[in-house]
Amino acid sequence: MSWWHRIRRIISGGGRESASFVAALLGVLVLAGAALGQGISRTSVAVSDGLTWLGDDQRGEVVQVNPVSGKPQTRLQISGPDSQLEIAQEDGRLIVLNRRTGEITVIDLATLLASGRRQAPPGAASKVLVANGLVFVVDRAAGTVHTADPLTLDDVGQTWQAGQPLADAVVDERGVLWLVDHGGNLRALEWSEDEEKFSERSHRQVSGAGPRTVLVPHDQGVTLLGLDGGVVVRDGTGEDVSASTDSLDAEVIAAQLAPLDLVPASVPSSSAVVLVVGRDVRRVDVGSLGCPRPGRPAVFRDKVYVPCKGSGKVIVLDRGGKRGGDDVRTSGGSDPELVFDDGRLFVNVPGSSTGVLVDPDGATRSLTIRSPELPVKDPDRSPPPSVPPPPPPNPNEPTKPPRNPGNNPDGNGPTTEVPPPPTTSVPPPSGGAAPAAPAGVSVREKSRSSSALVVTVSWTAAVSAEPVVGYTVAGSGSFTGGSKSAQVTGTSAELSLPCTGSTFCTNGRLDVTVRASTATTAGAAGMASFTVTPPNNPPPPPPPTTTTTTPPPPPPPPPPVTTTTTPPPPPPPPPPPSLPSAGATVITSLTGGRLVPTRRVNMAPPADWASHNGRCEVVNVTYGFAVGIPCNATTATIDVDEGSNRILVRAYAASGGGQVDSAAKTTLFTYDECAGKPSCIPRMAPAGVETAPMGAGGLGLLAAAFLLRIKPRREDEQ
Repeated sequence: MSWWHRIRRIISGGGRESASFVAALLGVLVLAGAALGQGISRTSVAVSDGLTWLGDDQRGEVVQVNPVSGKPQTRLQISGPDSQLEIAQEDGRLIVLNRRTGEITVIDLATLLASGRRQAPPGAASKVLVANGLVFVVDRAAGTVHTADPLTLDDVGQTWQAGQPLADAVVDERGVLWLVDHGGNLRALEWSEDEEKFSERSHRQVSGAGPRTVLVPHDQGVTLLGLDGGVVVRDGTGEDVSASTDSLDAEVIAAQLAPLDLVPASVPSSSAVVLVVGRDVRRVDVGSLGCPRPGRPAVFRDKVYVPCKGSGKVIVLDRGGKRGGDDVRTSGGSDPELVFDDGRLFVNVPGSSTGVLVDPDGATRSLTIRSPELPVKDPDRSPPPSVPPPPPPNPNEPTKPPRNPGNNPDGNGPTTEVPPPPTTSVPPPSGGAAPAAPAGVSVREKSRSSSALVVTVSWTAAVSAEPVVGYTVAGSGSFTGGSKSAQVTGTSAELSLPCTGSTFCTNGRLDVTVRASTATTAGAAGMASFTVTPPNNPPPPPPPTTTTTTPPPPPPPPPPVTTTTTPPPPPPPPPPPSLPSAGATVITSLTGGRLVPTRRVNMAPPADWASHNGRCEVVNVTYGFAVGIPCNATTATIDVDEGSNRILVRAYAASGGGQVDSAAKTTLFTYDECAGKPSCIPRMAPAGVETAPMGAGGLGLLAAAFLLRIKPRREDEQ
């Protein structure tokens, strides 16, 4: 009889015997959880830390806010002032898109340092989606989707192409990517990690969908709002719906996520909000409610919250489109925006010092977003070591007034007494104002080769109330790796940008930021851009011109030469190149499950790689693993470790001097903590679980089991 059948038999017996057994069993399990509490606690923090990141567009910062205390905890300088920041967070990483510049930055929340950057087209065409440990970079104008590594933002696998511009793209809670193009084609795509490409799960033509169509994701599936064609479609949900409504040929701003039976979208030019409630489509005139320009709505606790642009408030609607509560008032800053995180609704006002938190019962309370005394951190460098302030002077120590030698050069005449300074000491401030953005940032080309372009960045010293200890220079572009940075103490720096693997060195664009840092804080960024032009190839010199008009008489022919000497043999052909071409595509794919600690490396080496006369190996550059292979090998197996692994093929010169790397591919590996064990505690433990409360709970349940068993014995004795 299995252990589970024994438990069922005891429980089905009823009475205190079964109750005591269950209590004892639960107590043992909880105590076991307490013994493993450190791992559960770390996992809980990774799943939900109870903190929320909000954007401050006017300052180019992201701010971490604690909703319990209502105060900010961390400020990160992501970009320059006057930004348009959009934030996504998953698995201990923060991904920030600056729509104004198109720069995407990923922050490791464990270190608060930038682990990767990449460039996307600026403006409304770009969109960044996060799901299942991957980042999808959507270019709606080009109709493409790039899959990026969550640590480095380097491309992973094949780029998906629609063949025409995309109207919208979203990811549902199951990680399925939904896209609709200008032609009304609605597709569902799933990412295959083994094949490193998207596979099409479904495809349907929606009549009436077009360039203004928007998508709203659900736990499973999406709702398509093609209001320009008067069509509403729910697909992939198990409760699909097709409905029609009045046509609205105008911009539509839909909720970023909504439950299946309540989907809102705003039409700012018509002062209207469209609600899809079940199978019904309702149009609400919010202009009559004092909201002439509605922004992006959100659903919270079965209510629809609609920010009102230019009105400094958020209105609340019920499912019927009527007022569902009091207006949420905001002050200062720009237009309010809604942020939904960890089951809470935040009203963020970029540029304002305060925001609003909406509690589950609809009550509101104020949050402090901007705190000038909280230092700004620079994610591009490690924080400088803190220097302790000098100890204050001892007020009890006697001070001798100094003499003024300027009144008597020989020191023998009368002197003027200088009063001693006051004995009360003022402690130094904990942090001063951030340095201003360096002015006059300029970029010029210094040198160029087939492998790298070197530029010199110069600027004017930043104005700062505290001494500037250094500058951080960062450049981003379409070159391999996407970003380069340097730290200097002067007012110029050099950046070496790779040319291999991209067309950056012929027609690329480099965006540069320069930030000054004091011993306590980093300042605002000065910015500049540089357009890379093709290298100058001077034309060959013209042939010399002849000025004579009469040709000279030809020389007499040489006498014939007779010889029997055999001419020397021609020189031997030059040896083959000692190394194959760098950056070549040798690895075609990496296969193996996400939980398997090895990867099969599938290769198709080009001719110069396959015929290389030196040695080759497959290298996991992230963890330093290497496996020797023939240079013409087509398969190999290599170990991987936790997180992102960057794998490439490396060739060494036959003489032993020099090496080149192929293009790299990236794969993810996650440990299976449970390994199929039924008693394993899953990762979904609630946030805030600690070892001590678990241990106490386990002891309490064991005590309950003991009391339940001893009470019948006492009754029997009586």
